[in-house]
Amino acid sequence: MRPTLPLLAATLVALTLAACGKPNQALPEQEKENFQKIISGGGASDASKSSSVGDEASAAVDAAKDGIDDTVDAAKDAAAAAGEKLSDAADAVAEKAEEVKDAVGDAVGAGVDAVKEGATDAKNSTLDALK
Repeated sequence: MRPTLPLLAATLVALTLAACGKPNQALPEQEKENFQKIISGGGASDASKSSSVGDEASAAVDAAKDGIDDTVDAAKDAAAAAGEKLSDAADAVAEKAEEVKDAVGDAVGAGVDAVKEGATDAKNSTLDALK
């Protein structure tokens, strides 16, 4: 039974190929129609379609480039605005630091004066006690 199965399969394949012909074989009618299209200029419509598709693709590329340019310009503007805000913040920090420095200087000066007064009072008290 086994030797007959491959023989049967081969016979079916041979019959199928003989009935259907070679795959992708052009029929004479199709060849005549294609020849007539080429002779009559039917191929020009294909060329115009191709040109139109090329124009559409070119327009799409140009639109994409414009969109990219707009995005880059917006990013540059945003970066410039962020730079200005950063500069303003740095100036505000510098002013605040100067205010703090002045306040610390005043407090240290007041503390030094208080120590001087305390030392002077202690000195005078000591001199008075020794008299």
